[in-house]
Amino acid sequence: MLSVEIPGWRKLDLEVLLLDYNGTLALDGKMLADVREKIGQAAELLEVHVITSDTFGTVAEECEGLPVKLKVLATADHTREKGEYVQELGARRIAAIGNGANDALMLECAALGIVVMGPEGCAEASLRVADVVVKNIDDAFGLLLNRKRLVATLRR
Repeated sequence: MLSVEIPGWRKLDLEVLLLDYNGTLALDGKMLADVREKIGQAAELLEVHVITSDTFGTVAEECEGLPVKLKVLATADHTREKGEYVQELGARRIAAIGNGANDALMLECAALGIVVMGPEGCAEASLRVADVVVKNIDDAFGLLLNRKRLVATLRR
């Protein structure tokens, strides 16, 4: 569990890290450098889930050996499906990280929504609802692994 009191905002008691795959953890279906290590570090604190449309069909192979639960989206409405997954897992206990338009509801519903402006950029819809915007996935993991960064960013 990751607990952190954000002065003037709220107390977070996070148990789950929900990660979009393509555009967030990966580019063109291939996991970005250092992501495997960061997922391992995060998994010491949180239950890690990777949720994806699996556009490139690589997520199972790329995540092999990692302490993650994979969720490949099955419906035509990925935005709704990601939002429903957050609700199923318990929104108040989730930190979600994504970048695409279909991540907007996931980021909005989660207790903490972080949008990544990585190599693919980020969708305006997700940017609008996120609690924090970072330039890359390493910075997103840094907020969770060093709670004082999160406090410094979100305190009111």
